[in-house]
Amino acid sequence: MISLPQDVLQAIEQGETVVVPSRQRSEAVRLAYAADALARKRYVWQTPDVLPLEAWKAREIERRAASGEKLPRLLGTAEEWFLWRQAAAEHTDDLELVARGLLADSLRRASQLAHEYRISLARTRGAPGSEERLLADVHRSVAQRMRALGAATAAELAAELKCLGGARPLLAVGFTQETPSFTALAQTRSAEGCSTRMRIAGDVAHNETRAVLATDAAEELERIAEWCRERLDAQGDARLLVVAPGAPEARERLATLIAQSVDPGRALSGKLAAADGGAALVALEGGLPLSRAPLVAHALRGLAWLANGAEFAELSAWLCAPYWAIPETARAKLDLWLRERAQLEITPRELLGAFSALPDSLASAGRALSAQIDQALRELNVARTTPRQWSERFDNALAALHWPGDRTLDSDEEQTRARFTELLDDFGQLATVAGVISREEAVGWLAELASRTSFRPASGDALVTIAPQFADPIVRYDGVWVAGLHADVWPQPVQPDPFLPLDAQIAAGVPSATAAGRAAEAQALLTAWRASTPHLVLSAPLRAEDVQLAPSPLLETFLEKAATAEAAPSLWLPLRVRREDMTECIDDRVGTPWDLSVRVPSGTRSVELQNSCPFRAYGELRLGSSEMDGPEPGVAADTRGRLLHSALEKLWGVLKSSSGLLAHSSEALDALIARCVDEAAAEIMGPSRADARPAVNRRECRRAMRLIRSLCELERKRAPFTVRERELERTLRLAGAELHIRIDRVDELGTGGFAILDYKSGRAIPGDWYSDRPSHPQLLAYLAAVGDETVAMSTVSVTARDVRFDGIAKDASLLPKVRGVEQSPDAEEDAWTHWQREWRARIDRLAADFVAGKAPVDPRPKACEYCHVVSICRISDASATAVEQNIDE
Repeated sequence: MISLPQDVLQAIEQGETVVVPSRQRSEAVRLAYAADALARKRYVWQTPDVLPLEAWKAREIERRAASGEKLPRLLGTAEEWFLWRQAAAEHTDDLELVARGLLADSLRRASQLAHEYRISLARTRGAPGSEERLLADVHRSVAQRMRALGAATAAELAAELKCLGGARPLLAVGFTQETPSFTALAQTRSAEGCSTRMRIAGDVAHNETRAVLATDAAEELERIAEWCRERLDAQGDARLLVVAPGAPEARERLATLIAQSVDPGRALSGKLAAADGGAALVALEGGLPLSRAPLVAHALRGLAWLANGAEFAELSAWLCAPYWAIPETARAKLDLWLRERAQLEITPRELLGAFSALPDSLASAGRALSAQIDQALRELNVARTTPRQWSERFDNALAALHWPGDRTLDSDEEQTRARFTELLDDFGQLATVAGVISREEAVGWLAELASRTSFRPASGDALVTIAPQFADPIVRYDGVWVAGLHADVWPQPVQPDPFLPLDAQIAAGVPSATAAGRAAEAQALLTAWRASTPHLVLSAPLRAEDVQLAPSPLLETFLEKAATAEAAPSLWLPLRVRREDMTECIDDRVGTPWDLSVRVPSGTRSVELQNSCPFRAYGELRLGSSEMDGPEPGVAADTRGRLLHSALEKLWGVLKSSSGLLAHSSEALDALIARCVDEAAAEIMGPSRADARPAVNRRECRRAMRLIRSLCELERKRAPFTVRERELERTLRLAGAELHIRIDRVDELGTGGFAILDYKSGRAIPGDWYSDRPSHPQLLAYLAAVGDETVAMSTVSVTARDVRFDGIAKDASLLPKVRGVEQSPDAEEDAWTHWQREWRARIDRLAADFVAGKAPVDPRPKACEYCHVVSICRISDASATAVEQNIDE
């Protein structure tokens, strides 16, 4: 169980105020005090007065102002952010900066550091154009504006007031050193007889500390999860702390690994919170930007779209989110309908206009959504007003959209919603400093505030707590693991603030400014960690991707006994925690057989996909895992292909043969091609008049004319032929299944026999005719449909990169640059006859496999590059080599 150090516990019992570095540590102290009270059979107790230091300063200043003392008002967090942002923008308006907001944050942090260590910014001028001068100028501008507003920050006021906090004793815990600012605070309180002291953790005699070296960061996370399971198996009510700095995604991954290791059943159910009145399984301290919370992201996305419109992808994500009162099925159908009709970018008024053409089946949902959007637009139908008014209008607009929907929110979502409401109030406070702003500015500033507001819902007591920063835990845990302690991180590297003079930082004793300061800081942290638990583990990865790392030299003392025992790499965590009763083995390589009474969908695409990857064929054509349409820039690929196919069909309907082609002069052929393309465009793109079409469609028509003319020049060089069939439709039976096929073109050659041609307007695939998985199985299906009189088959690539034939023929002279068939393995048999029989057998086998439901993950090389069946594919279950062969670098 977690517990408090005895002196901290006594201070709380005696009614003292305890201040700590962060909100997370204050919550940990309160939890530890509650655990201690319950252990002593106390079921009612007074909430301990534990606050972050800055929050304590603000509270005490507000108390004194409420008692009648005349003080400047406290500047709100959003107001302070805005003043620094605007002042930084004004002083750098002649610079081309990518992110002025980040610069303002850095300047504000430098100002706070200067205040904490008593570094005078008034005397720090620096050379014109230097970082020091910029900080001094921006700080002066902010100070002037605060004075004009009659406001001040809590840090500034606390330094001026005598005996802040009154006679109540003050104890500071969790700090690694006493800063000049705290020393000054203690002195002013001491002068008035007020007790103020800082507790620095001291080492303990009884502590087991060991070090672990992991091969890489992934193995380090697995070792931590295994350690948590072992500790909790040994002591069911243990409370563990894991300190894992770095990216928040790594901590999320660690939380999942711990849950899977400690309680697989609970992890699979997704119920990691407290159950049956007990503790939660894993809790993460710190937070992510509030804008990344799905509920808030939905609100911000909706406001941004209402204000400015957005790309269709943003609208689609907003429409398909769960935070609506309109049923999700109806919204999904509206989204699919819009994907076929919407432009790449869409505004609210354009959407409302599109909804006027909804079919009857979607009209009800469309009317409900239109009414909500229309009401929300009326709430935002103001060009400029104050942030306070915008805050209220944003709230009303979201209410008009019935945000966050009609479903019951869980605890985390309720906390997130409450925090967003607080953020709207904070945004409204900008009215005192921002004046009147536009709708676009208001939406942008609200989104910026949300992105810089760190938030995570409170999780209460938990078996394992994951903290993001190296800090004094303050409370005592049953076990502590500190990860990521390689030499580049611990001691932390020297990082003096670039906006403050280096000599001033060194003189003031800023730890980050010198190697000695960082070393002392690291030693103080080690002492605090050892004092907070009887079992401490320190770990470091030896590799980060392809970079070799060295463990921190501070680990050497604890590596002596662990070096040999911890050197062997661990096994994969899921294998170590596998439970026989939690694992079900199924053979998912064979699915449900196809019903032969039903025609196979998509014609030859079934055998194409079965040849490319059997699992993709099953996923796309049997499970419906097809890629959704959506607006895209320019002309869609399918429209481009249909335009070429239709124009070529019309062209050869007029030319009919090679003699007809040769009979046309260059000018006559150009005119004929232009007419055929125009007729095809009228059918596919509309309207009938070319000059009334959008510019992008006119460009596509010109492109089609050039490509078709290039193809005609190539076909002029062919031996005599007659076009017998265009867009030939046939019904083909393969393996008992019926397929509907459409062949682009069948030519009768002057030397006898037929040639099958298949137009390709997309990526060209090199021909492979002799392997077990040929590259163009659709041509083999066409061969089976046309019959034995076929003597050549080829794809015809019609692309900007190349216009060419790529196929196989009985003789190399039949089609341009098309190779003749290889010699038959049986010299007594004609090679073309032999391969015709082989190709028919292979297409029959592919069809039989599809009909039988065979669906192993077995892609052809590079087949994964253009596959969209990713959410259900198991390619990652194969070997790493298989993945590398199928994913392009």
